[in-house]
Amino acid sequence: MINGAVTKYIYDNFGRPVKSLRIQLNAICNFNCIFCHMEGTERNIAYMTPEEIENIVSISANHGVNRIKFTGGEPLLREDIVDIVKRTRKHIDGSISLTTNGVMLPKLAHKLKEAGLDRVNISMHAIDEYNFKFITNTEKKDFLPVVKEGIKAAQDAGLGPIKINFVVMKNINENEIDNMIDFCAENNCILQLIEFEANKEKEKSYEYLKYHVDIRPIENKIKKKALYVEHNDLHNRERYLINTDYGNVKIEFVKPMHNTDFCKHCTRLRVTADGNLKTCLLRENDYFNIKDKLNDEKLLNDEYIKAVKSRIPYWR
Repeated sequence: MINGAVTKYIYDNFGRPVKSLRIQLNAICNFNCIFCHMEGTERNIAYMTPEEIENIVSISANHGVNRIKFTGGEPLLREDIVDIVKRTRKHIDGSISLTTNGVMLPKLAHKLKEAGLDRVNISMHAIDEYNFKFITNTEKKDFLPVVKEGIKAAQDAGLGPIKINFVVMKNINENEIDNMIDFCAENNCILQLIEFEANKEKEKSYEYLKYHVDIRPIENKIKKKALYVEHNDLHNRERYLINTDYGNVKIEFVKPMHNTDFCKHCTRLRVTADGNLKTCLLRENDYFNIKDKLNDEKLLNDEYIKAVKSRIPYWR
């Protein structure tokens, strides 16, 4: 927190402190990716104002939160995104990052950096044009070159290290992993390989069975090649540095499925675009409505504490 005394973290009943806030800025997108969970919400056009977002950031900072991640939908569709980042930076001196599909970064990267954004995650789930269009449901327009332009714009603006998010999908893009590793090495990006997610009720769904890939064997293969290993405290993840023909590259694995260690080390609270605190991506019906409390500091603070205390590990 800036310009104020930081209280200690709030811990849930499983001994996990909340250190970061993941704020969904909207629930609409110019892509329609086949696996998108929209941060555990339904698509809608409701969203909080910049002032309301600043209020929840301020409350969380009072309780030690010093890392903010903005997500969507596609957060860069908000015309007030630069103002939101500026307001957030007033309260947070730690990391402020944003997940985007990259399409609007050529226009916004430098403005976001000047406003106080530190880095970006860019969703790029295929390097093959056909696969990219299939995954994103954008067959009528070629967005892949624009996403690559967005990566370059983010680098030029200093929004790094850039992470490339790549959801591994059976029979679609799993054979592109080596090419993505080379792409990230060549473009000085971190590759984040993400396991296809589903909640317990949907694990046996058609989509889950069709698309899910166990990425642990892929991680074991990369681990054997690693020059060294870094540790990411969030979800107790490892990041491996390997050498390629295009130089060194770091690769991280996100494995939420059947992973008690993933949940054990979760230190994040979520905020939905329409004004709810959400304690877990996969857990349903865990919303704490703060819509009518966003301009009342005491009520908002009480609801924040209540939400943290209610957090339950999804896998335990």
